[in-house]
Amino acid sequence: MKKSTILKILVITIVVAIIFAAGALTIFWANNLPVTLDQQYYDHVEIIDINKDEYNELIADKKSFLIMIDNAGCTTTEKMREMMRGLPQQVTYYRIFWPEAKETNLKDYVKYFPSLAVVEKGTVKYYLRADSDDDAKYYNNAADLKSWLDSKIAH
Repeated sequence: MKKSTILKILVITIVVAIIFAAGALTIFWANNLPVTLDQQYYDHVEIIDINKDEYNELIADKKSFLIMIDNAGCTTTEKMREMMRGLPQQVTYYRIFWPEAKETNLKDYVKYFPSLAVVEKGTVKYYLRADSDDDAKYYNNAADLKSWLDSKIAH
Protein backbone atom coordinates (compact mmCIF):
# COMPACT_ATOMS: atom_id res chain seq x y z
CA MET A 1 0.00 0.00 0.00
CA LYS A 2 1.26 3.46 -0.85
CA LYS A 3 2.39 5.82 1.85
CA SER A 4 -0.19 8.44 0.78
CA THR A 5 -3.04 5.91 1.03
CA ILE A 6 -1.97 4.91 4.53
CA LEU A 7 -1.75 8.57 5.53
CA LYS A 8 -5.27 9.27 4.17
CA ILE A 9 -6.68 6.29 6.09
CA LEU A 10 -4.93 7.44 9.26
CA VAL A 11 -6.26 11.01 8.91
CA ILE A 12 -9.82 9.76 8.26
CA THR A 13 -9.61 7.43 11.26
CA ILE A 14 -8.42 10.26 13.52
CA VAL A 15 -11.16 12.62 12.28
CA VAL A 16 -13.85 9.97 12.84
CA ALA A 17 -12.49 9.26 16.34
CA ILE A 18 -12.54 12.99 17.21
CA ILE A 19 -16.11 13.37 15.93
CA PHE A 20 -17.23 10.31 17.90
CA ALA A 21 -15.53 11.52 21.09
CA ALA A 22 -17.03 15.01 20.74
CA GLY A 23 -20.49 13.52 20.25
CA ALA A 24 -20.12 11.23 23.26
CA LEU A 25 -18.96 14.13 25.45
CA THR A 26 -21.85 16.28 24.29
CA ILE A 27 -24.38 13.56 25.11
CA PHE A 28 -22.76 12.96 28.52
CA TRP A 29 -22.71 16.67 29.31
CA ALA A 30 -26.34 17.18 28.22
CA ASN A 31 -27.53 14.19 30.27
CA ASN A 32 -25.88 15.53 33.43
CA LEU A 33 -27.17 19.09 33.35
CA PRO A 34 -29.29 20.25 36.28
CA VAL A 35 -33.03 20.28 35.70
CA THR A 36 -34.85 23.59 35.53
CA LEU A 37 -38.07 23.05 37.44
CA ASP A 38 -41.30 24.63 36.27
CA GLN A 39 -41.36 28.25 37.47
CA GLN A 40 -44.14 27.67 40.01
CA TYR A 41 -41.77 25.58 42.18
CA TYR A 42 -39.22 28.33 42.80
CA ASP A 43 -39.02 31.18 45.32
CA HIS A 44 -40.89 29.57 48.21
CA VAL A 45 -40.81 26.35 50.17
CA GLU A 46 -43.91 24.24 50.32
CA ILE A 47 -44.47 20.51 50.63
CA ILE A 48 -47.47 19.36 48.64
CA ASP A 49 -48.81 15.88 49.38
CA ILE A 50 -50.07 14.11 46.28
CA ASN A 51 -51.47 10.72 45.40
CA LYS A 52 -50.75 8.46 42.44
CA ASP A 53 -53.42 10.06 40.24
CA GLU A 54 -52.08 13.58 40.83
CA TYR A 55 -48.53 12.34 40.19
CA ASN A 56 -49.60 10.65 36.95
CA GLU A 57 -51.29 13.88 35.85
CA LEU A 58 -48.03 15.81 36.42
CA ILE A 59 -46.20 13.19 34.33
CA ALA A 60 -48.82 13.35 31.55
CA ASP A 61 -48.57 17.16 31.56
CA LYS A 62 -44.75 16.87 31.14
CA LYS A 63 -44.03 18.89 34.29
CA SER A 64 -40.54 19.34 35.79
CA PHE A 65 -40.52 19.02 39.58
CA LEU A 66 -38.95 17.51 42.70
CA ILE A 67 -40.72 14.74 44.59
CA MET A 68 -39.97 12.98 47.85
CA ILE A 69 -40.98 9.36 48.23
CA ASP A 70 -41.98 9.11 51.87
CA ASN A 71 -43.22 6.50 54.31
CA ALA A 72 -44.89 7.08 57.64
CA GLY A 73 -43.15 5.58 60.66
CA CYS A 74 -39.71 5.18 59.08
CA THR A 75 -36.87 6.78 61.07
CA THR A 76 -34.72 7.32 57.95
CA THR A 77 -37.65 9.01 56.25
CA GLU A 78 -38.16 11.28 59.25
CA LYS A 79 -34.46 12.23 59.16
CA MET A 80 -34.74 13.07 55.45
CA ARG A 81 -37.85 15.17 56.13
CA GLU A 82 -35.96 17.12 58.79
CA MET A 83 -32.99 17.69 56.48
CA MET A 84 -35.31 18.86 53.69
CA ARG A 85 -36.98 21.35 56.07
CA GLY A 86 -33.60 22.80 56.99
CA LEU A 87 -32.26 23.32 53.49
CA PRO A 88 -31.80 26.87 52.25
CA GLN A 89 -33.16 26.09 48.76
CA GLN A 90 -36.38 27.93 48.11
CA VAL A 91 -38.03 25.10 46.20
CA THR A 92 -41.50 23.67 46.51
CA TYR A 93 -41.65 19.91 46.19
CA TYR A 94 -44.18 17.13 46.17
CA ARG A 95 -44.40 14.25 48.58
CA ILE A 96 -45.92 10.91 47.75
CA PHE A 97 -46.16 8.04 50.17
CA TRP A 98 -44.57 4.70 49.29
CA PRO A 99 -47.78 2.66 48.86
CA GLU A 100 -48.98 5.20 46.25
CA ALA A 101 -45.54 5.58 44.63
CA LYS A 102 -45.40 1.83 44.00
CA GLU A 103 -48.41 2.27 41.68
CA THR A 104 -46.64 4.81 39.43
CA ASN A 105 -43.61 4.82 37.15
CA LEU A 106 -41.54 5.73 40.21
CA LYS A 107 -41.41 1.99 40.96
CA ASP A 108 -39.19 1.62 37.88
CA TYR A 109 -36.54 3.81 39.55
CA VAL A 110 -37.06 3.93 43.28
CA LYS A 111 -36.99 0.53 44.94
CA TYR A 112 -36.75 1.65 48.56
CA PHE A 113 -37.78 4.69 50.54
CA PRO A 114 -37.12 7.41 51.37
CA SER A 115 -35.94 8.86 48.12
CA LEU A 116 -35.95 12.06 46.16
CA ALA A 117 -36.60 12.13 42.44
CA VAL A 118 -36.09 14.99 40.01
CA VAL A 119 -38.54 14.81 37.14
CA GLU A 120 -37.82 16.67 33.91
CA LYS A 121 -40.66 17.17 31.46
CA GLY A 122 -42.49 14.12 32.74
CA THR A 123 -39.47 11.80 32.93
CA VAL A 124 -37.56 10.81 36.06
CA LYS A 125 -34.05 12.11 35.41
CA TYR A 126 -32.32 11.76 38.79
CA TYR A 127 -33.15 9.93 41.99
CA LEU A 128 -31.55 8.86 45.24
CA ARG A 129 -31.12 5.16 45.89
CA ALA A 130 -31.76 4.25 49.51
CA ASP A 131 -29.98 0.92 48.98
CA SER A 132 -26.80 2.44 47.52
CA ASP A 133 -23.57 2.92 49.44
CA ASP A 134 -22.75 5.78 47.04
CA ASP A 135 -25.95 7.63 47.99
CA ALA A 136 -25.78 6.90 51.75
CA LYS A 137 -24.09 10.22 52.49
CA TYR A 138 -27.13 12.12 51.14
CA TYR A 139 -29.28 10.40 53.75
CA ASN A 140 -26.98 11.19 56.65
CA ASN A 141 -25.73 14.72 56.13
CA ALA A 142 -27.74 17.84 55.26
CA ALA A 143 -24.73 19.48 53.55
CA ASP A 144 -24.32 16.46 51.26
CA LEU A 145 -28.05 16.42 50.51
CA LYS A 146 -27.89 20.13 49.66
CA SER A 147 -24.94 19.45 47.37
CA TRP A 148 -26.87 16.69 45.57
CA LEU A 149 -29.89 18.96 45.11
CA ASP A 150 -27.68 21.82 43.89
CA SER A 151 -26.13 19.53 41.27
CA LYS A 152 -29.50 18.22 40.06
CA ILE A 153 -31.74 21.30 40.20
CA ALA A 154 -30.98 24.60 38.46
CA HIS A 155 -31.48 27.68 40.62
